[in-house]
This record gives sequence, C-alpha cells and structure tokens, in this order.
Amino acid sequence: MENSDIKYIHCGDLEIAAGCESDISKETTVYLPSSYLIYVEQGQLHIRIEQQFFTVSKGEFALVRKYTEATVYKSYKKEEGAAKTYFFSLTNDFIRKVINNIQIPNHLKPIAERIVPLKSNTLLHKLMSSIKNYVDKNEDLDPDQVKVKTREALLAIIESDHKYAAIFREYSMKERADIVQFMNYNYLYNLPLETLANQTGRSLSTFNREFKMVFNETPHRWIMKKRLNYARNRLLQGEQKPSEVYLEAGFEDLAHFSRAFKKQFGLPPSKVQITN
Repeated sequence: MENSDIKYIHCGDLEIAAGCESDISKETTVYLPSSYLIYVEQGQLHIRIEQQFFTVSKGEFALVRKYTEATVYKSYKKEEGAAKTYFFSLTNDFIRKVINNIQIPNHLKPIAERIVPLKSNTLLHKLMSSIKNYVDKNEDLDPDQVKVKTREALLAIIESDHKYAAIFREYSMKERADIVQFMNYNYLYNLPLETLANQTGRSLSTFNREFKMVFNETPHRWIMKKRLNYARNRLLQGEQKPSEVYLEAGFEDLAHFSRAFKKQFGLPPSKVQITN
C-alpha cells in the first residue's frame, strides 16, 4: 500500500522545514521560492532540472537554489521500506539578517549551479539532527530560532567547501521570481498576499500592480478561481468528497467553500457528476 507522510514546521506564515517519509515513487514537479538545504536519511532523492539529473543518496546533503523548477521522485531499497528526506528553508530575509556576521572573501567566483552537492561534515549533521528533532515533534520555530538555524546552516555549507560562501552574496540579494510560474505552484497555500509578494521578491504594491497586468485580475479573485477549478477537477475524479477536498484546495471553511463553488459553477460541490 502506498503511503506518504509529510510534516511541516512553520515560522509565522513560512514553511521553514519539513520531513517526508514516503514509499511512493511518483514524479512531482515543484517550484521552490526559497533555497533549500536537503538531507536524505533513507533511500535516494532524484532531481531533474531541465536536462540535468542529480541524485542525493542516503546520508548525503545538497543545496537547491531559490526559484528553481524541478521534477523530483524518490527510491529506496526493499529493506528500508520507504524514502525519508528532511528539508530546511534558507529564506532571503533570514540570510540577510545573519550574513553580515559571516566572513565572505571578495575574491570568490559566483556559483551558478541550481543544485550544489555538499560534502558531509559534523556541522551539517548537527544542524539536521536539530531540524529533524523539531520536525518529528511538530514544534514550530520563532524568528530568533530561525536566525540561529540559518546561521548554522550557512556555516555548515561553507565548512563543506569554502568556495560556497560566494553563494550567499547572491542568495541574500533581492531577486524576482517569474510571477506566473510562482503563482501556479503556490495558489493552494493559505499565505497573506504580503508573504506571497515577499517570496517573489516584490513589495506588496508592486506585486498587486504586476499581478493585475499579467493576469488581468486581482490576486484574490485569481486565487479563488484557481482553487475552485482545482476542487472541481478533484471532485470529477470521484476519489474525494467535498468535505475532503475543501482543505486540500486551500479553503478553511466547508460552508464558505460550498457557497463559493455554487456561485462559480451554478451547483453545489455535492452535485458534481463524476467523469468516466
């Protein structure tokens, strides 16, 4: 039987870390708004970025840079039973808060790779052991804790190879995500518009202005339509009921979901006909 257990820990509105244990090998396409430090505890994590293929194996670490679109899937040995991976998000804001206290030589050349394999070291293992403990216990982090963990992560990555210090000069800069690509991967998350704007590298006013130019709608209306269409497609597949779909579609209240659905499609979600 296929199972996938994902646990997230948050800092305010941000998903700051996650752990995933899965015996499912299905490919998934993701778009990452932040840089991620990855550790594979069991199995292997396979990553395809455009025409490049990477594998992060058991006991290995890697850094994936922000605004990367990738296709990922997992594999594992029969005796392992499942793949198990942990992730820690390195957001621009927290990098900027700690970067001034870290020595970065000016002569280092920029690093353009979307994914950077990291040599295992004591600092990386110590950091991920701490992150794993928070994730397994479902304990969220406050901003001061995230600053500490971000600093530990930067130092651990630099310890892996000192030339990687150059990465954080770039990662700490303001950089704009493709707004269409970003929104198509993030519309299901219940995040304030200000957080979405910040993750795309924009102020809220710039985000709203550019959003209207690109989509010819306000963010609120566009997100609502996308979520309702997502819910309708899930219901048409016949595998879930409205009471199971509304949370997955980003709604927090079943009654609100039902009203919005009926207004959009002219019938309540309970009346959607299953397609063959």
